[in-house]
Amino acid sequence: MRRRDERGSSLLLVLVVITVIGLALSALLSRTDSAERVSKSLQDQTEASYAADGAMEAAINNLRNSGYNGESGQRCFGLSDTLSLILFNGLDSAAVTCKPDPKQVVVHCQNSSECNRPDNALLTLGQIPGEAGLTVNQPADSTLQIHGKVVSNSSVDVAAGKLSAGALSARGGCAGDLLGSPLCNLSALPGGDDPAYPSPLSGVPALRALPACTTPNSVVTFLPGYYDDAVGLSAMMKSDSACHGSTWWFKPGIYYFDFHNESNPLLDSGDNVWTVDGGSLIGGTLSGGSCASPLNGATAGVQFVFGGDSRLDVKSGKAVLCGSYSSTQPPIALRGLTSGADSPVGLTGASALKPTAVSLVSKFGLTATPSRLSTVDGVAASWKSSVANDTAPVTINGFAPPGAIPAGSLLESAALKITHRHSDLASTDKLDVSLDVGSGTPLTASVTGAAGGTAYRTETVPLDSSRTGSLAQDVYAGTFTGASLALTAGLAVKGDTEDIDAVRLELSYTPPALRAADGCVVEGPYPSNTSACAMVSGRLFVQGTVYAPAAVLDLGVGPGTPALGAGAVVRALRITASGTLSGVAIDLPDDSPAFTFGVQLMAYICPGGLICPASGRPALQARIGLVDADPSSPVAGRRAVTVLGWWRPG
Repeated sequence: MRRRDERGSSLLLVLVVITVIGLALSALLSRTDSAERVSKSLQDQTEASYAADGAMEAAINNLRNSGYNGESGQRCFGLSDTLSLILFNGLDSAAVTCKPDPKQVVVHCQNSSECNRPDNALLTLGQIPGEAGLTVNQPADSTLQIHGKVVSNSSVDVAAGKLSAGALSARGGCAGDLLGSPLCNLSALPGGDDPAYPSPLSGVPALRALPACTTPNSVVTFLPGYYDDAVGLSAMMKSDSACHGSTWWFKPGIYYFDFHNESNPLLDSGDNVWTVDGGSLIGGTLSGGSCASPLNGATAGVQFVFGGDSRLDVKSGKAVLCGSYSSTQPPIALRGLTSGADSPVGLTGASALKPTAVSLVSKFGLTATPSRLSTVDGVAASWKSSVANDTAPVTINGFAPPGAIPAGSLLESAALKITHRHSDLASTDKLDVSLDVGSGTPLTASVTGAAGGTAYRTETVPLDSSRTGSLAQDVYAGTFTGASLALTAGLAVKGDTEDIDAVRLELSYTPPALRAADGCVVEGPYPSNTSACAMVSGRLFVQGTVYAPAAVLDLGVGPGTPALGAGAVVRALRITASGTLSGVAIDLPDDSPAFTFGVQLMAYICPGGLICPASGRPALQARIGLVDADPSSPVAGRRAVTVLGWWRPG
């Protein structure tokens, strides 16, 4: 047989070896390529991470150097809530979006000039014998809770139930069930001094008329200013008034209440007590049927300031006041003045009001001039009667006060001083006057003179004795700028001569003033002394601080209804509960964390792109806190930043 040819099998072996080597090389090349791709991906991720960090830092720096504080209408980055960074690192573009957290306020007490909360939840300053600093009347199973310290310069009396406070110290005795470890009968009382918060008023604001009351269950709006009519306010807020059941909205600002119903005859007579007997009294920025709390950052609140013996009594309905946030002062919403007094102004004697113009058409002729009629000097305007029972009218104008009389002024007295004489020894003369102030009915009066002679005499002619006429009304409205006097001289016999040397108008009025608490408000002990009264009584919720160091508050509370939201400084406080209490009745806000409000930031990176949309998954997220000395007025470049969170989405 012939041998088999083996050359084909050798070729097959070579092909197998080549295939194995090719596959091995392919796998090796593939592994190398994958490693390169992984390395490139890691490099891209690192670069993206650096880019995201840079974009986030750019956004934070932008906020640090801006005045953005989360107010309505503001945007984080000027005109937009998105910061666009085009090729910001030379290669990539980025977009960072911003969304503010709910705003927080800074509550702190770093020193006496930067303390926007009281030291104590309750500080009572009164030391009237028989008057407790704090009196609590509640059911036996109730506990009055006070969040913060209680400091009383007098005693503490809990008639029933329990009192729970952060700490309690009193100069006098303590009666009742006081939880914790109260310190009573102290000879020295740390923290018991009046903080003397300065008043926001340097003068009396503009007098305000009461708004119209025509529609029940409506919103009746009051403007900041001065209010003097307690009877008018009470009539509006009665349960059967024309606008009963309404919301009595006092817009943000300062209100001064100094009622004069007992002293001003132009006002309806009554006590100087403003009574709320229905509806909802809301002071501050309206928010969900109440007002925006300064403890939530509201900067537009009210401050109700009471002067004299003016009082507020909430008999029924709802009453809530919200103060204004400040970084340096407590958010005082209710204040009783401790200094100031009114002072009458007398435009009399040398200060009396004088004429500046005289009608040329009169029987006195050219002798009647302003200069002759202004001064008692013997240089007179003269007229001689031509018949028996003759008369000579003359119109005298002027009598302008030296300065504007402020609205709300109370006319005390008014009189014409007329210096004159006549020559006939056997008869008497007569003077008739009519004073026109430009509005209302002219004021008229007559005076019979005396027998004639060479000596001048001065007649005093009272005007507007009831203090309800046109002059009193003009003085009260602040519109008195002068008057026109029609004076008629009458002579009984022919040939008698009337000489008028001077005509002056004397006024005395009391302008409105910032008045310290007085009358029953400062009497004590309350309530055993029937002459004493509380400045505020009834169920009132103050979302802010009360500062009335000379006055008593007599407040009612119910289950779950607080009374004071940011502490109180008063002479004395009485709390009466209508049921078993729950929750804190008197609160003092805790110091806040070290940031004003938070901002959420999300950074988006577009490698190599020119425009970067803020969409998809962000490369980096952060939450920061912005800290300002005055959150309402940030200073660009002087803001501190706290990083509250920094993470990359998984």
